[in-house]
Amino acid sequence: MTQEAPGGVEAELASRQPGADRLATVCVVNLIRSAALLAAERNSRFRRFGLTGSTFTVLMILDAAPGPLSPHELGERLLVTRGTVTGLLDTLQKLGLVNRVPHPVDRRMLLIELTDAGRDLLGKAARVHFPAQTGMVSALTDDEKRTLVSLLDKLEAHLVERSRDPHRRRT
Repeated sequence: MTQEAPGGVEAELASRQPGADRLATVCVVNLIRSAALLAAERNSRFRRFGLTGSTFTVLMILDAAPGPLSPHELGERLLVTRGTVTGLLDTLQKLGLVNRVPHPVDRRMLLIELTDAGRDLLGKAARVHFPAQTGMVSALTDDEKRTLVSLLDKLEAHLVERSRDPHRRRT
């Protein structure tokens, strides 16, 4: 259910807030709402495996990698801070799903590898998650899914570019 904005606020938004764009507000609010609903459904599904959406994603990244990854590499792929990666890895290590292993060349660094238990749990969670994920977007046709992906890619590229320009006003 796409809504204009909470409580019909957008009807007077432009007159009350200089620079406001009603349609931009609708886009942002609906993206935030949809993201929250998707995250809630994913997290409720992963909870039965002792995982979150984020820890599942870490396991998926490690499983797809040709070898162990550094925490920095994981952070870049997850688009999260080093502190967030540390917390995720601490949780996964306590569960016996990942190991921190010495880097073969740089003794100051550790690499992260998936354990057999992590690979087994990932397989069980994936068998539940991927069919459910298909159901989550089943309201869209394949053409609509392609259009959505294209539009989200375009928006993401724009937002990444804005974040990289230190001189740009945040408008």
